[in-house]
Amino acid sequence: MIQIELCFRDRFEIIHGPKGSYASKLVSRMDFPAGQVLAHLGKECYVAQSKAYTSVQFEDENEVEKAHFELGSELVYINHGCEPNVAFELPGGWNGLEEGQWCLRSLSEIKEGDVLTFAYFSTEWDMAQPFQCECGSKSCLGKIRGAKYLPKETLNKYFINEHIHRIKESAK
Repeated sequence: MIQIELCFRDRFEIIHGPKGSYASKLVSRMDFPAGQVLAHLGKECYVAQSKAYTSVQFEDENEVEKAHFELGSELVYINHGCEPNVAFELPGGWNGLEEGQWCLRSLSEIKEGDVLTFAYFSTEWDMAQPFQCECGSKSCLGKIRGAKYLPKETLNKYFINEHIHRIKESAK
């Protein structure tokens, strides 16, 4: 069981889905313009002991032993969307977190009550728990398994973290 702190309750609200489902979500409590930092990631984040559906990848698994972290806050309820409105920016590996560089940023205007979504493949190379996307967008990508399984042309349409770009380049 993951531990979470309600670190951003003034900005976001968890809406729980039916018990046993993956239908819970995080919604905005206020309006945000595109490009705004919505949250700085900090002490609530901790290194994951293993890759899991709740963890977020921040480094190449082939380069470091522990390449995933748990958000440790309500941000764990941000679901995947093929037309995401937020992105986790994770520059600099774990040092980036310690230097205060990691954040959640809006990719488009967000209104109060909007559900927050990010492209899971923007952080994940090969997901622990792939799934069939049900976002319903015109640009839905279907099966979401990680950046490893998407062509570079598709990834170029999205915000993608530097560690995923590096892994994609080295996989050629």
